[in-house]
Amino acid sequence: MLPTDLQILKYILFEKPMYYFKMKPYFRWHSYEQLTKELTSFNKRAVSSKVMHQKSLTELEYTIFDLETTGFIPEIGHEIISIGAIRIQGLESCSVRTFHQLVQPIRYVSRYTLKLTGLTRSQLENASPFFEVFLRFMEFSRGSVLVAHPAKFDMRFLQTMLKRWKLPAYSPFVLDSQKMAQWLMPDSRHQLDPLLRQFKIEKKERHHALNDAIMTAELFYNLLQLTLEREVSTLGSLNKKLNQLSKE
Repeated sequence: MLPTDLQILKYILFEKPMYYFKMKPYFRWHSYEQLTKELTSFNKRAVSSKVMHQKSLTELEYTIFDLETTGFIPEIGHEIISIGAIRIQGLESCSVRTFHQLVQPIRYVSRYTLKLTGLTRSQLENASPFFEVFLRFMEFSRGSVLVAHPAKFDMRFLQTMLKRWKLPAYSPFVLDSQKMAQWLMPDSRHQLDPLLRQFKIEKKERHHALNDAIMTAELFYNLLQLTLEREVSTLGSLNKKLNQLSKE
């Protein structure tokens, strides 16, 4: 693999123009126009922070999601190749729904990434483009709080992909389960695998977006219980604790 500085140069000089050339025909698709309208509408009708922050953690619905990507730096052309998610309501598990979609990449996917994720070139070539999958994800997660581990990575990828596709920004309510673990258990290791062991959560095959989302959801369920035991009961009060942690 090339050093990061050479990857940046390669992306700016060669791959960025190539991305635009390959994406341009999709800009006329109905689903692309539909997503543009949906994102614009979402940003206009979003529930105010004050209203959302007053809601009880047990009443909110959550979409816990995970991405599989071709690398770690979306700003130099790395792409999302699958999105997995599970939707739950508070501490209730009777209404669980799942989402798993593959995303057709624009550029060549390395053999390392294919081996790591268990995906094949054929599966990815026959998948839907990013904007169609993201539109379905928006529909699936509508009205819920997004949760990821760590959320900063996944949200950065989503926002960068939207920008690359010349789509409006996306600003949902988000919780970072890694930050929650740091706040609740400061002496523990906060990566996903150590936390799965600590909570004795059955480990599924890793680097599969839906599997990772399901395991993160089980972890989040435990963290939510610990949060309520700390007498933190609203989204606003939890965000305040996590924001204080970020400033320390």
